[in-house]
Amino acid sequence: MQVSQHLWCADSVPPHWSPALPTGQADLLLLFTSADPTAAIHNLTQLFPATPLCGCSSSGEIQQQRVLDNSTVLTVLRFAHTRVQLVTESVNGMADSYQAGARVAQQLRQDDLRHLLVFANGISVNGSQLVAGLNQTLAPFSRISGGIAADGERFRHTWLYTVDGRFSHHVCGIGFYGQHLQVRCGSYGGWDPFGPRRRITRAQGNRLYELDGICALDLYEKYLGDYAQQLPASGLRFPLLISGDDNDPVVCSVLGIDWQERCLLFGADIPEQHYAQLMRANVDRLIDGAHTACEQISQQSQDVPEFALLISCVGRRAIMQQLIDEELEAFSETLGASIPVSGFYSYGEIAPNCGVGKCSLHNQTLTITTFTEHTACIDC
Repeated sequence: MQVSQHLWCADSVPPHWSPALPTGQADLLLLFTSADPTAAIHNLTQLFPATPLCGCSSSGEIQQQRVLDNSTVLTVLRFAHTRVQLVTESVNGMADSYQAGARVAQQLRQDDLRHLLVFANGISVNGSQLVAGLNQTLAPFSRISGGIAADGERFRHTWLYTVDGRFSHHVCGIGFYGQHLQVRCGSYGGWDPFGPRRRITRAQGNRLYELDGICALDLYEKYLGDYAQQLPASGLRFPLLISGDDNDPVVCSVLGIDWQERCLLFGADIPEQHYAQLMRANVDRLIDGAHTACEQISQQSQDVPEFALLISCVGRRAIMQQLIDEELEAFSETLGASIPVSGFYSYGEIAPNCGVGKCSLHNQTLTITTFTEHTACIDC
C-alpha cells in the first residue's frame, strides 16, 4: 500500500499540487475541502482519468497533525492486493435516506467486501436512516465507517465531490475488497450530560418539538442563555444525549432550527418516548476522548497502520478552538507520528460503537479508521 498527501495551491501561478502528484495509476483519490475545489478536481481528472475520486465539503481539513481552513487536501492511495469500487446514489428527500443506504449497499455487497467507507451530504440526508439502510442490507457485515459533509457553522450548503462534479443530495460509498486489507475503527466522544433527563413527548423524524410536553426550543433557549442568540451554531456546544430502554445512548447535534414551527432539526431520527438530556464538555474531556478512540485501535492490533482517516465533529472544534490540534496530537502520541493522516470536521461520524460491533451514526465524536495492507492473506 502506498499513500501520498497533497495540498492544492490555488493562489499560485499556475495553481498546482504540493508536493507534486505521483506518476502512474492510482486506486483511490480522497479529497476534503472547505474551498472551491473545481480547478483541483479538473486537474485530477486529467492526471488520473480512470481513478475513483470521492470527497466532501468540511468544517476544516485534517492533514497530519494540523487543521486547515479554506484548503483542499488530497490523499492518493495505491494498493497491491485490494480492489476498490465507488458508487454514488442520489437521495430524494430525507424520507429516501434509508433506501439510499440500501441501494449503495446492494451495489457494493460482495463476498470479499472488507470495508465500506461512506460519505453523505449533511443537511439533506437523515444520517441515522442512511446507516440503518446500510446495516440492514449488509447484515451481519458491520465494517462500515465514514462521515457527513459539513459547512462550517453556517449550516447552508454541503457538497459531495466526484469526477462528475459536486452534489448536494447524495451518498457516496467506497467498497474495499480482498483478503489482504486490515481495517480498524475507533470512536469516542468525551461529553457529559447535565440537567434533567426529559421524555421526548413530540417528535417527527429528525424534528424535535416537545420534551415533557414543553416546547423543546424554549427549553434549549433557556439553558443556553446568551448562546441562544447564536442558534443553530451554538447548539454544537450543547448536544442531546438520546437514550431508550433497549438501545445504546446516542449523541445528537442540532443542525438547524425551524423558527416557524418552533422545533429543533437534527441529522438523525429523534424517537418519541425516548429520553433526552443536554450535554456539555471541556477541552480536557475531549482530549481524553481522543486518546480513548486511539486506544481502541491499539487494542484491536499492534500492527502500525499505513494510513489513518480521522473524522471529528465540528462541535468538538467549536469547544476546543485554538487547542484543536491537541486531539490530533493524541493520535500521534498513541499510534505514531509517522502514519499518514487525513480527514475533516463533520456534521456526523459513521463508525461501529466504540470501534467494534454494529455501525451507528454519531455526533460529537472523534472517529478513526486505519488501513493496513498485508502481503500475506489475512484470512488464509
